[in-house]
Amino acid sequence: MKTTLDSFSLRLLLLTFVCISSTRATTQNISQLPKPLAAEAFNLTEDMEVGLEIEARSPGTAWVRKGAEASALLISVDGKYNQDLLLWAGDEFFNYRVMLGRLSRGRHTVSVARNPKRSAAGAPRVEIKSLRPLLFAVSRDADNANEEQLALAHSPFLYARANTIDRFTDIPLLMYYEILREAGGVLIVRYTVIFTNEDGGTETAALMARWGRTTDIEWVYQIRAHGGKIMEETYQGVEHETKFFTGSRANGGHPLLAVASDNNNFSDLACSAVRFAPLPIRARLEKATRESVMDMYPQSYRVMTEELLREKRISDAPADVNTIADPREYLYIEANSEQDGAALAFDVKITGQPKIFASDMGDPRLRIDRSGYFRTAVRFAKGISPAMIETITVRCHASQKPARERRCKHLKVVRALVLDKNYVPRPLLLHTQPESSLTAGETKVFKLDQSKP
Repeated sequence: MKTTLDSFSLRLLLLTFVCISSTRATTQNISQLPKPLAAEAFNLTEDMEVGLEIEARSPGTAWVRKGAEASALLISVDGKYNQDLLLWAGDEFFNYRVMLGRLSRGRHTVSVARNPKRSAAGAPRVEIKSLRPLLFAVSRDADNANEEQLALAHSPFLYARANTIDRFTDIPLLMYYEILREAGGVLIVRYTVIFTNEDGGTETAALMARWGRTTDIEWVYQIRAHGGKIMEETYQGVEHETKFFTGSRANGGHPLLAVASDNNNFSDLACSAVRFAPLPIRARLEKATRESVMDMYPQSYRVMTEELLREKRISDAPADVNTIADPREYLYIEANSEQDGAALAFDVKITGQPKIFASDMGDPRLRIDRSGYFRTAVRFAKGISPAMIETITVRCHASQKPARERRCKHLKVVRALVLDKNYVPRPLLLHTQPESSLTAGETKVFKLDQSKP
């Protein structure tokens, strides 16, 4: 299901109206900001990018609890609105990191207050353990440090999708960037956001089968630079169309983009009453999946699950394409392959059980026809111990794409993992095998080492 251009146009009009209204409100209400829970003053010896680390919790809340999902923080710098932050980790203390933007030399004060308008009704309290400005001074020593500075200086600020505000759905959890290179010394920096889910787009069961998660991972914005100068700026528009960025900037030159469709694509023409700016981390994904970024933040799997539970999309007996089992009842398989007119699916054999558990559940649409590093998830029976997982069988099928030959080339199963009771990814030990190529109709079996936990 894709968001249509007609519905996008209506939403864009709404966002534009909200943009004008919220801009006026922000200008008028600077003196009426909520009383801060914590503040920190700091001095800058030069102009620089500044982030903020907030260790906080929202007692009695949980993303799964309707009406008590999270408290919201309003972050201001020198008495001016900077952004909002939803405390999605709930009752537990968590280190949230955000980008404040480029600040001028001199003394500044960052303040954090509970935002009652954006907080859930059942989330009246916030506890701040620490507030720590993160100063990203310009390095004059190493080229790679300058690349990181370039990446931080152009990280986007995101306006929330209008129909998600105060609904605690499809929020940006994490942002990361990749640094890529082209011939002639051209540098590419691509920014990607991990959302809790997508209200429109791929069905929940298909997300697990084809992507190995139900979060929504979308590239947002990309720059091409040479010699430190920006040559081109693009972003992912509605219908996944790559468009040139011509929008506004704030906080020292950071691009402003709005989430503009129910499957979390973007617009540079609009804004809304809520703005987020997660501090991006660098991800090196030359030999890894995008999903592997989530592995560094196990809380992302928990909040992913809690949003599905609140939306009644988790069941012990899933009966439709938008319902799955508990994500802790799946084996997650990470592999690399080059599909040529072919698609892959995976079977899991459990010791002592005749039933084979399949990633595609017998539906060719749930097979993986894209090349590169990818992840899938296979549900196994409730109560199965990871030690009982015996083999993974890879199936190569002909796809509907035109091709002279139909092969799954350079196939390699990289990792297998499960989520423990706390949603922490736990890798299983695979017997090492060289990469191989399969023709359509062929299979290959990978054994797990059951002698070690």
